[in-house]
Amino acid sequence: MLNEFIILFIINYIGIIISKVFKLPIPGTIIGMVLFFILLYTKVLKVEKVENAVAVLILNMTILFMPPAVRILDNIHFLDGQFIKVIILIILTTLITMGTTGKIVQIMIELTEKRKSDKGDEK
Repeated sequence: MLNEFIILFIINYIGIIISKVFKLPIPGTIIGMVLFFILLYTKVLKVEKVENAVAVLILNMTILFMPPAVRILDNIHFLDGQFIKVIILIILTTLITMGTTGKIVQIMIELTEKRKSDKGDEK
Protein backbone atom coordinates (compact mmCIF):
# COMPACT_ATOMS: atom_id res chain seq x y z
CA MET A 1 0.00 0.00 0.00
CA LEU A 2 2.98 2.29 0.48
CA ASN A 3 3.61 2.20 -3.27
CA GLU A 4 0.01 3.32 -3.85
CA PHE A 5 0.44 6.33 -1.58
CA ILE A 6 3.73 7.18 -3.26
CA ILE A 7 1.95 7.20 -6.64
CA LEU A 8 -0.74 9.53 -5.27
CA PHE A 9 1.81 11.87 -3.69
CA ILE A 10 3.91 11.99 -6.87
CA ILE A 11 0.87 12.91 -8.97
CA ASN A 12 -0.10 15.55 -6.40
CA TYR A 13 3.42 16.96 -6.33
CA ILE A 14 3.55 17.12 -10.14
CA GLY A 15 0.36 19.20 -10.00
CA ILE A 16 1.96 21.55 -7.46
CA ILE A 17 5.07 21.89 -9.62
CA ILE A 18 2.96 22.66 -12.72
CA SER A 19 1.07 25.32 -10.78
CA LYS A 20 4.27 26.96 -9.52
CA VAL A 21 6.24 26.77 -12.78
CA PHE A 22 3.46 28.22 -14.92
CA LYS A 23 2.30 30.59 -12.14
CA LEU A 24 -1.28 29.40 -12.52
CA PRO A 25 -4.08 30.80 -10.33
CA ILE A 26 -5.29 27.23 -9.76
CA PRO A 27 -3.94 25.39 -6.70
CA GLY A 28 -1.47 22.64 -7.51
CA THR A 29 -3.51 20.09 -5.61
CA ILE A 30 -6.45 20.69 -7.95
CA ILE A 31 -4.19 20.30 -10.97
CA GLY A 32 -2.92 17.07 -9.40
CA MET A 33 -6.49 15.79 -9.03
CA VAL A 34 -7.24 16.62 -12.67
CA LEU A 35 -4.02 14.90 -13.71
CA PHE A 36 -4.98 11.87 -11.59
CA PHE A 37 -8.40 11.78 -13.27
CA ILE A 38 -6.84 11.99 -16.75
CA LEU A 39 -4.41 9.17 -15.94
CA LEU A 40 -7.26 6.98 -14.69
CA TYR A 41 -9.57 7.88 -17.57
CA THR A 42 -6.96 7.14 -20.23
CA LYS A 43 -6.04 3.95 -18.36
CA VAL A 44 -2.39 5.00 -18.16
CA LEU A 45 -2.83 4.40 -14.43
CA LYS A 46 -4.86 1.34 -13.51
CA VAL A 47 -7.37 1.61 -10.68
CA GLU A 48 -5.88 -1.50 -9.08
CA LYS A 49 -2.56 0.36 -8.62
CA VAL A 50 -4.11 2.90 -6.20
CA GLU A 51 -7.33 1.25 -5.06
CA ASN A 52 -6.32 0.45 -1.47
CA ALA A 53 -4.75 3.84 -0.77
CA VAL A 54 -7.80 5.66 -2.13
CA ALA A 55 -10.08 3.48 0.01
CA VAL A 56 -8.09 4.41 3.13
CA LEU A 57 -8.28 8.11 2.27
CA ILE A 58 -12.03 7.93 1.67
CA LEU A 59 -12.61 6.09 4.96
CA ASN A 60 -10.64 8.78 6.81
CA MET A 61 -12.02 11.77 4.93
CA THR A 62 -13.39 13.45 8.06
CA ILE A 63 -9.89 13.56 9.54
CA LEU A 64 -8.65 15.26 6.37
CA PHE A 65 -11.24 18.04 6.76
CA MET A 66 -10.27 18.83 10.36
CA PRO A 67 -7.25 21.12 9.70
CA PRO A 68 -9.17 23.47 7.36
CA ALA A 69 -12.11 23.56 9.79
CA VAL A 70 -9.84 24.46 12.70
CA ARG A 71 -8.13 27.11 10.55
CA ILE A 72 -11.50 28.66 9.75
CA LEU A 73 -12.38 28.74 13.47
CA ASP A 74 -9.03 30.40 14.21
CA ASN A 75 -9.92 33.20 11.76
CA ILE A 76 -13.60 33.56 12.61
CA HIS A 77 -13.08 37.24 13.43
CA PHE A 78 -12.78 37.96 9.67
CA LEU A 79 -16.44 36.99 9.33
CA ASP A 80 -17.79 39.52 11.83
CA GLY A 81 -21.04 40.92 10.47
CA GLN A 82 -20.97 38.56 7.50
CA PHE A 83 -22.72 35.53 9.00
CA ILE A 84 -26.02 36.04 7.13
CA LYS A 85 -24.15 36.26 3.81
CA VAL A 86 -22.08 33.19 4.63
CA ILE A 87 -25.14 31.15 5.64
CA ILE A 88 -27.01 32.15 2.46
CA LEU A 89 -23.93 31.28 0.41
CA ILE A 90 -23.60 27.90 2.12
CA ILE A 91 -27.27 27.08 1.52
CA LEU A 92 -27.17 28.17 -2.13
CA THR A 93 -23.97 26.32 -2.96
CA THR A 94 -25.25 23.21 -1.19
CA LEU A 95 -28.47 23.28 -3.21
CA ILE A 96 -26.58 23.87 -6.46
CA THR A 97 -24.16 21.04 -5.67
CA MET A 98 -26.96 18.64 -4.73
CA GLY A 99 -28.97 19.52 -7.85
CA THR A 100 -25.99 19.21 -10.17
CA THR A 101 -24.86 15.94 -8.62
CA GLY A 102 -28.38 14.51 -8.78
CA LYS A 103 -28.77 15.47 -12.44
CA ILE A 104 -25.38 14.02 -13.39
CA VAL A 105 -26.14 10.77 -11.54
CA GLN A 106 -29.52 10.59 -13.29
CA ILE A 107 -27.86 11.08 -16.69
CA MET A 108 -25.24 8.45 -15.90
CA ILE A 109 -27.91 5.94 -14.83
CA GLU A 110 -29.86 6.56 -18.02
CA LEU A 111 -26.70 6.12 -20.14
CA THR A 112 -25.83 2.90 -18.32
CA GLU A 113 -29.35 1.51 -18.80
CA LYS A 114 -29.27 2.50 -22.48
CA ARG A 115 -25.95 0.72 -22.99
CA LYS A 116 -27.30 -2.40 -21.26
CA SER A 117 -30.41 -2.39 -23.40
CA ASP A 118 -28.35 -1.81 -26.58
CA LYS A 119 -26.16 -4.80 -25.71
CA GLY A 120 -29.31 -6.87 -25.06
CA ASP A 121 -30.68 -5.93 -28.49
CA GLU A 122 -27.49 -7.08 -30.22
CA LYS A 123 -27.76 -10.62 -28.86
